[in-house]
Amino acid sequence: MRTVRTATILAATGTLVAALLTWATPAAAAYSDPLTTTATQNLVWHATPPAALSALDAALPNVSANTVVHDANHAMTGCSSTEAAALPIAPTATTSMCWDADRAGSTAWTPQSITTSGDADDDGMWGADKIVISGWHGESTLGTGSDGKSRYDDARLMFINDNTPSAAAFRQVYLAVPNSTGSTFSAAKAHVGGMAWYGDKIYVTAVGNTSTAIRVFATKHILQMSSSSAAIGKVSGGYAAYGYKYAMMQIGYYSYAGGSCDMSSDTGVPCFSSMSLDRSTSPDSIVTTEYFSDQTKHGRLYRYPMGSDFLLAAGSGGTVAASQAYRSGVGNMQGVLGHDGHWYVAHSSAVTNGQLYDQTTSASVPSHCGDPSTPACWGIHPEALTYDWATGLVWSVTEWSPAVCADHGQTCGRTVFAVPLSTLP
Repeated sequence: MRTVRTATILAATGTLVAALLTWATPAAAAYSDPLTTTATQNLVWHATPPAALSALDAALPNVSANTVVHDANHAMTGCSSTEAAALPIAPTATTSMCWDADRAGSTAWTPQSITTSGDADDDGMWGADKIVISGWHGESTLGTGSDGKSRYDDARLMFINDNTPSAAAFRQVYLAVPNSTGSTFSAAKAHVGGMAWYGDKIYVTAVGNTSTAIRVFATKHILQMSSSSAAIGKVSGGYAAYGYKYAMMQIGYYSYAGGSCDMSSDTGVPCFSSMSLDRSTSPDSIVTTEYFSDQTKHGRLYRYPMGSDFLLAAGSGGTVAASQAYRSGVGNMQGVLGHDGHWYVAHSSAVTNGQLYDQTTSASVPSHCGDPSTPACWGIHPEALTYDWATGLVWSVTEWSPAVCADHGQTCGRTVFAVPLSTLP
């Protein structure tokens, strides 16, 4: 989560850097421990009033995700040598792309998560389009809008048109929450550390130390704004989302049944830091994990089965029960991917390449860079994972900008990349 991920805090915490520098310490040795079972954590569904969504749909043009990607206004680029240095050493990325200059160097927004139309639909496409979505969260440097509202922890999604990878381009979409009547909306507060696109629903992780676990949005409720005002919601000229052309509305959220989560505890209610879709289970499911920089803390992994209407399977009272719950010995888990009974987790380091572990209840195995003693082979400052079953590719993103990397004596940047699932440990 943000309180431990930012470069300034990593730089100031020498003991943390020392702990992350080596995987030979006693704490890191536990990375080789298999998963162990732990207590489950239930979720509770809270739906946005249908009348509120209908009111906004009537007030503004409702467009499709296909319309958004065919209205792309920023080009993805080939990766510079600096950016490419952030790509995994092993397994090797078979495809990669990087952001335009504004996104590549932004200090106000940070990339966190990724999902694709390979999650969303059985044929790997959304309609006739191949779409990749990256989730970004707003930093404190984003400041406030003209309405005086803090934009810290706001969230936006990059809808990337990947029909022609060599000419990929994207459009930014703001995430918003309607009020109870649909007369206006506000910014959705979400770290977006994990994301899953399933049918018309897009799931994103919320912020830590709150009772909200997962926010759910719908491609059926992407609205075209009628004002370019630097405010959000109903304004004098219509409706606005801080100058963005499109905003996607929240259709509900899941809260932790146990109350507010605790980012400092691995025994209390967990704060979900990442998430992805697993289509290898029956029914399909969502898997989550939590992040700790403290190497004495051990993050937990949870699985939630899908039910009807592309929502999680809920019992009486809207409660969703976890079907699996495990504790991992791997620290700093930034991303999680479930597939065929394996849990792949991405570990991040402040000073070197990350590590990618394949975990089960009987083993925990990292990628290696040829030398069995060198597991730091994954991307530099890696984030979430997602699997496009239609192409067999596992996608991920890297977080730090070239400037932040340089400030820490590193050569790296923000990338979007994919590796074949068959090459994972």
